[in-house]
Amino acid sequence: MNLSKKASKTLYIFAISAMLIVLAGCSRALDPAASGKTYPISPGLQAFYNRMGGEEVLGPAISKLIENQTGQCQYTVNTLICLNPMVSGDESFSIYALGTELNLNELSSDPASTEGLIINGFTVYEEFVPIFERFSQSTYAGNPISQVHINYAQQRVEQYFEKVGFYRNFSDPLGTVKLLAYGDAGCTKGCSYKPADEAELSNPSISLEDLDLMEKLGILVDKTAFGKSLDKPHTAADGSLEQVYSGVVLFQDATGVVRLRPLSSILAMPVKEPGEKLYDYSSGVVFYAVNDTLGYHVPILFDTFINAHGGTAISGDPINEVYEYEPGLFRQCFTNYCLDYDPSKHEDRQVSITQLGKQYLAMDQTVLPQPATPEPEPPAISLQVSETLAKVSSSDAQTIHVTALNAADQTPLTGIETEITLFLPKEKTWTSLLAPTAVDGTAVITLPVLKNIHNGSILAYKVCTTNASISQSCATGTYLIWTAP
Repeated sequence: MNLSKKASKTLYIFAISAMLIVLAGCSRALDPAASGKTYPISPGLQAFYNRMGGEEVLGPAISKLIENQTGQCQYTVNTLICLNPMVSGDESFSIYALGTELNLNELSSDPASTEGLIINGFTVYEEFVPIFERFSQSTYAGNPISQVHINYAQQRVEQYFEKVGFYRNFSDPLGTVKLLAYGDAGCTKGCSYKPADEAELSNPSISLEDLDLMEKLGILVDKTAFGKSLDKPHTAADGSLEQVYSGVVLFQDATGVVRLRPLSSILAMPVKEPGEKLYDYSSGVVFYAVNDTLGYHVPILFDTFINAHGGTAISGDPINEVYEYEPGLFRQCFTNYCLDYDPSKHEDRQVSITQLGKQYLAMDQTVLPQPATPEPEPPAISLQVSETLAKVSSSDAQTIHVTALNAADQTPLTGIETEITLFLPKEKTWTSLLAPTAVDGTAVITLPVLKNIHNGSILAYKVCTTNASISQSCATGTYLIWTAP
């Protein structure tokens, strides 16, 4: 797909204004690490600056108004915005092609994939497509002049365009795309502003096309045992950088560390509860304890493979015992991969990693099954009761205060339902439900006036929880009926 640099030239500025307002949430906010001298935006550029997102998107102005072949221009941290006074209307405004001037261009080549938005041989990184379109594509962003890169020094994914550059930090959530500090890099005279470190341009980056996450796993001796790469690194549904191999799936977490996905769990491989140790090394197995004394028996051949390829830090714990998945063929799965044993093969090829990568690629990874999180045990409740009055007359109403606390740490519990039972003379009772406890763990009820109770009587009451999901807890109290003679 080839797009002309003149595409969308007739778009009105106000039409893109609404699209760019949302950039405030996904573009470069002013970073506290940034510092230096800033300037007011030139009055002639103010409206365009605001419509393009203002300081949240373009950064503050870091130079005075200057004249160049484009017209009257002013550097912001991330751009060089310009006004051509010889042109009327919205087309008088532009963003200068700093990316080209900074020699960020790469030689274009046939992309590895024909999918996605491809312009002049460069594939716009899928995560950058929305913001590229919000910049009216080439009108305000310019055409791409590089493939997407992984910049390990800056811990980010980045791509250069003629007029702006886009990046996302490894540690940022998916879709948090920001602008590189083109303006700072391009302003060599009259600027004394230092942008945030994360937005600065730097050299050491690797093309995503050339990246192999297996090389960053580091501790493996024989990386080929995990199979060949089935795809290029890509942004997964959880925002991490991911690459699928024949036998494992690697992803790079927010800290830049490469780890294995729990492939066996994701693909719902057979699971068996851990059991007691029945056999030992003399029986040809090694016992892997995973829960105190419970665990799984792992054949020595599998144990040898695991130890030669990073140990259980790479494989994860076993999730089942060895089973025969086809006549004469045996398999055992661990959290991150499975191992197969074929006794008919040559001795050095009898153990191999199960080819699960294609199965992973075939599934809808936006709805990956998550490990079941056990429901937390409901807290044991400590009920406390008290009375407003130590004694009441036959014409007064008593008020009972209830407090529900977590028995473990004495923190208040909200939403606890209780019932009060008041024990009256002649084995009569009066009961009532209380409102659920508030955020401070308290509930209050005012009892009815009791006119026919003998003076000097002591009344007892009991408050108990009624929530079906928790064990019942009760508390009792008493108060005196007393009317002065």
